[in-house]
Amino acid sequence: MRSLEELAKKALELKERGMSTYEIADELKVQADTVVWLLLHGKDGVKPKDAYDVYVNWNPIGSSVRRLTLVGRAMADMVREAVDQGSMEEPEVVAGIEAGGMALGLIVARSLGKPVASVRPQRLGEKKVAGAVNPSFSAVEGKKVLIVDTILRMGETIRAAVETLQSVKSKPVGVTVLANKSGKDSIEGIPIRSLVELLPVAKQPHA
Repeated sequence: MRSLEELAKKALELKERGMSTYEIADELKVQADTVVWLLLHGKDGVKPKDAYDVYVNWNPIGSSVRRLTLVGRAMADMVREAVDQGSMEEPEVVAGIEAGGMALGLIVARSLGKPVASVRPQRLGEKKVAGAVNPSFSAVEGKKVLIVDTILRMGETIRAAVETLQSVKSKPVGVTVLANKSGKDSIEGIPIRSLVELLPVAKQPHA
């Protein structure tokens, strides 16, 4: 998606498929109030949104195995650096967050020479909550785990993943993402490493 109109059209398509505002926000990796604004975009009387938000279109990466592999290797390299510097414990297992985070998780796991796990947080109303660890992949019980995802928005998905892992007695030791929109360098005391950081900047009123 290369324009605001395309993004608004996508939000409307998801709405027509029965997805809630918060589910659409998860899908597009934007704030819920941005989704509301997108759904109203172009209608009479709708003013431009004042809040600052950024949509990250990573399709050019996700649609190419080669580019996805290169990005995953770069994320793994950041994790190695953090471990070498002592700012992150070395993980024993890499857990990708379903669905988008799994593709990167597989590449990061392979680059680090670690087994791969899959974590699936759940949505309960407006919140993400602890979900399940997919039994088809590596076990995480009693292991130190690196969490991998695509876009870190507000951090609720990562928190739910952390709760999921802790509920089965594993220890999350780090998070790595393609892009970080939260402005945070840790969640629940767990260090975050991202290839791209998008720092929120408040708009200033005109003098």
